[in-house]
Amino acid sequence: MKVIKCAGLLVGVWTAALLTGCGQGDPKTEVKATVQAPVQLTATFEKIKGKWMRSDGGYYLEFKRLMPNNELEAAYFNPNPIHVGKARLYEERGFTKVFVELQDVNYPGSRYTLIFNVEKKQLIGNYFQATQGVDYEVSFEKM
Repeated sequence: MKVIKCAGLLVGVWTAALLTGCGQGDPKTEVKATVQAPVQLTATFEKIKGKWMRSDGGYYLEFKRLMPNNELEAAYFNPNPIHVGKARLYEERGFTKVFVELQDVNYPGSRYTLIFNVEKKQLIGNYFQATQGVDYEVSFEKM
């Protein structure tokens, strides 16, 4: 008898929690929204995946893998490897963007914020050199 009462109580609590959440949006819709964005970025990532040489030479980015939360497995070379602290692929204002933050000697917090130009097959944007506090306009071509 106690088991039935506990089960009834659990069903009642579960039902109340379910009903309370109904006014806060349909969970199925929320799941679809979070699933659709990564699918679109996955298709874009296939175009970005690989090595990109900076137009002024000697520097290159490599995008190896798209991970959960749109984080990128990335590498940066000048021409030797420089540690990438974080990298991310995202969409903003209708543009596909790449953010790469470097965390290494002489590069702590230096970062690239780049827009993927589909027509020109380029990554174009800004490089902030943190130790100097200077911004540079940069572009990368796919190798």
